[in-house]
Amino acid sequence: MARRRKAVKRRRSRGISLIKAAESFAYASILTKGLFNTNPVAFVLGDADLAPSTTWNPAAVQSAAMSNPGTWGSQIGADAISLGDIVKDPAFAFNTMIGRGQANLANMAVQSLVVGVTARAFTRILRRPIANVNRNIMKPLLGAGVRL
Repeated sequence: MARRRKAVKRRRSRGISLIKAAESFAYASILTKGLFNTNPVAFVLGDADLAPSTTWNPAAVQSAAMSNPGTWGSQIGADAISLGDIVKDPAFAFNTMIGRGQANLANMAVQSLVVGVTARAFTRILRRPIANVNRNIMKPLLGAGVRL
């Protein structure tokens, strides 16, 4: 009877790449700006300042709705939505996200395409200098876990 072949062990990258982390942060920034009108850090750490408006001013509501699509204009603090706002008032936050997503879909798609192409070109053009920095600076100083 023939012996079974052993499964080939595959190498897995165990470290973090700073360039890929920067690319991921750029994608997160595009999404949070388009959907929540804020940056990723402010989205996670921002104040939950979403509250019902105390005064009814139809002109203010109309101007807020015109300048910021997807919002009802009857909430205070709705210009930048944070994670705390989503927990505090999910219905309003999700309706605002849907409106902003529809309004900013094309812009977010173009920005994502530009980030992807730029990151790919950047790493392709600078492949040898990046390998040199990883080999001579990052690995001896920071260990095998971090690379450029």
